[in-house]
Amino acid sequence: MKRMRGFSIAAAFLFAGAVQAQTITGTVRGPAGPIVGATVRLLDLDRMEHTGARGEYSFSGVPRGVYRVFVGVAGYASATNTVRLTGDTETSSFDLAESAIRLQQVVVSASPNARTEGEEYQSTASKSQVELENSPGTSFAEKISDVPGVSVRGLGSAPSRPILRGLGDNEVLILENGLRMGDLATFDPAHATPIAALGITQVDVVRGPATILYGPSAIGGLVNVITDIVPRVSDHPLSGMVGAEGNSVSNESAGYFNNVFSSGNQAFRISAGGVRADEIRIPERAYTDPGTGAVFNLDKMPQTFERSSEGGVGYAFQNQAGSIGLGAKHYSMNYGIPGVPPNADFQNVPPTTSRIEQKRNTVEFRSSLNAGIPSVAQQLSLNANYNDYNHSEFPTAQDETGVSDPQANHFHKRELNGVLQMRHRPLGALQGTLGLWSNIEDLTIEGDQPLGPNSRTTGFAGYAYEEYPTSDKTHLEAGLRYDYNKIQTRPFAESTDSVFQTLSASRTSNAVTASLGAVQQITSHLIGSVSFARSFRAPTVQELFANGLDAASGTYSIGTSDLSPETGLGIDASLKGDFANATFEVSPYANFIHNYIYAFLRGDTIQDFPVRKFGATTARLYGADASVTVQPLQHLALRASADYVNAHDTRRDVPLPFIPPLKVLLRATYQDRTYMGMIETRSAAKQNRLGDGDTPTAGYAVVNAGVGIRFAQQRFLNNISFHCDNVFNTLYRDNLSVIKDFLPQPGRGFRLNYQLVY
Repeated sequence: MKRMRGFSIAAAFLFAGAVQAQTITGTVRGPAGPIVGATVRLLDLDRMEHTGARGEYSFSGVPRGVYRVFVGVAGYASATNTVRLTGDTETSSFDLAESAIRLQQVVVSASPNARTEGEEYQSTASKSQVELENSPGTSFAEKISDVPGVSVRGLGSAPSRPILRGLGDNEVLILENGLRMGDLATFDPAHATPIAALGITQVDVVRGPATILYGPSAIGGLVNVITDIVPRVSDHPLSGMVGAEGNSVSNESAGYFNNVFSSGNQAFRISAGGVRADEIRIPERAYTDPGTGAVFNLDKMPQTFERSSEGGVGYAFQNQAGSIGLGAKHYSMNYGIPGVPPNADFQNVPPTTSRIEQKRNTVEFRSSLNAGIPSVAQQLSLNANYNDYNHSEFPTAQDETGVSDPQANHFHKRELNGVLQMRHRPLGALQGTLGLWSNIEDLTIEGDQPLGPNSRTTGFAGYAYEEYPTSDKTHLEAGLRYDYNKIQTRPFAESTDSVFQTLSASRTSNAVTASLGAVQQITSHLIGSVSFARSFRAPTVQELFANGLDAASGTYSIGTSDLSPETGLGIDASLKGDFANATFEVSPYANFIHNYIYAFLRGDTIQDFPVRKFGATTARLYGADASVTVQPLQHLALRASADYVNAHDTRRDVPLPFIPPLKVLLRATYQDRTYMGMIETRSAAKQNRLGDGDTPTAGYAVVNAGVGIRFAQQRFLNNISFHCDNVFNTLYRDNLSVIKDFLPQPGRGFRLNYQLVY
């Protein structure tokens, strides 16, 4: 407590120059009266509130200036007001029209400041907490798979990872609150991203190269998971949420709470949650192991359980000069990796299942100074986190007593990631942001089969992101970034691999990346955008120096030490329409990647495991995402979306492997201020464009349905929904799954969700 009091005093001293606070306040109403629980955002300062029992909201401690206030809530059309704060208080109220169409959402991850989707230079999408809970699946990756251009590579439920326009792993960044997560999810398809889905406030998806603000490894885009580790100061003494979920497909039970206690200029946060899930049910039948030809009668995916828990605390101080905050959380997960189950005939059909334990400790610091430096800066911000991540793999093996569980590999990664950003004062019409970025990773690997050497990866960068409005309807963007990246391996005398006992090698990469973009308001209902980006990614220590058995994926991985960095040229265009009873978006794109790094099966074995080797080629990916929503009746919305990507290895003139086929979503939604009903069909074409190690996948169509109710008690908003995923218990296989030839996707599941927002 003394430490917190000391931090509070230090924060007050830091902002001692603040004068009397100004306030933006107002109410949000609909045709039936005040709206409780609407999300209100002060875009320019990235602050958020929920409306109270009378539909009221308030932002205090706001410096004088011009701001945009955004309001969004299910069942109503979103709206944005411009507020000029010149005195002590300014009022901005909203009268929202009922609408079943999901209109503009706020994206915080594609540009330095939060803005709506229609104002972005790239193809973006965002899903709120309520939308995530109404989506099938248990992981965050599954819950965004209905976004056009997003697919999921699944290995059970826990290790699901998003694939954007055919790219994943090290080409797509998964961030938490705009910062690196310090995990090892890109090392292997069996590795999970250590984050609790119920604790997510919002997920932003940026499709296409997003390199200027976030650095290397964003050639294919990024997914930013927003969790509010550092709390937001609220005008409500108590705010937050409580959520719970149950799912019959895996007997899952999950819960999470996030409480923020605000008093004056300070806020304290405490959160906790957990998941307990058993093996995932699949349509009951006989399944043939492609490796041995053995037949197993299964109704569940073997070894797909999940146990996870999370706890966190945080503190924030805020006034009109800015904000400063610190948060910490601990996350642990113990989950299974599916495969051939333990069986009576161990000698002829050895089990291939395994399990993984993860522990992640995160400390996050966030600060924003509104006053900045006179005549130079409008705003200064420093955001940083430190991650201490432990990861152990336990393959199921056979010994003289039957099935044992020895430790095979242990990873320990410590990572420090920080961004110092300055929004400079306008130079005429030119507005922009200058930034410094750094990332330091320290990785040690021990165990029976170390997959790679111990190493340190160091990255530094500087960037500029500038915007210039040539008119009220035309905005231009340009970005420039310089990156330095170095990998240094460290000899480890106790390694069980003789190569890693003495390996001392370094690889240095430097690159200049850039972006150009334009947004054009064509008419009052049409917006067009186009962006060009040159992107960069240095090879990872695994891709360079791997040499070991990766038991979780059942392969022996070998790196290629002379790999060069990837460089990409991406072109992304978008046309958006927003009419009274319809919206649409069409986004064609192309991505050309030189020295595209990928893993392929070499055709031989080591220790009776197929060899998985890293190589490089030249890749070309092009395609389109599209969606249209119409509202034929007041509360009824009909949505259709589709995405397609054609990915080719142009050096060898063969398709790239594991590329999603054409996907189509058809959805009908009833949404008013109280009730929700939904039925949808998700379908995919067959995939016969096959790359190295890939196999054909049949097309499929899966039906999901759900109903929900929303009601308020004072300022407490309740959301309850009941869903049936895979209504007809359809047996289908996803082209991206590495176990698709043995085990299918989950069968029918009934899911109950509850959320209390206050």
